[in-house]
Amino acid sequence: MFAAPEARGCGVGHAVLRELEARAQALGVGRLVLETGIHQHDAIRLYERAGYERTSCWGDYAGSATSVCYHKLVAKD
Repeated sequence: MFAAPEARGCGVGHAVLRELEARAQALGVGRLVLETGIHQHDAIRLYERAGYERTSCWGDYAGSATSVCYHKLVAKD
């Protein structure tokens, strides 16, 4: 997900993230994972404020010096 710099700080990213979480939960997904870059400070702040915790990176991101990976458990219905 990417928000143009002039759209940041308006709550759009938070709203999109919450909607994605709600849809994942409705599908029975119990754990969400994501990757962002180490220089994406706004994204890192958004994810951490939304309750995501750092986790080991996977696949092509494993061992990457420029990737930061997160996960979050979501309650199943």
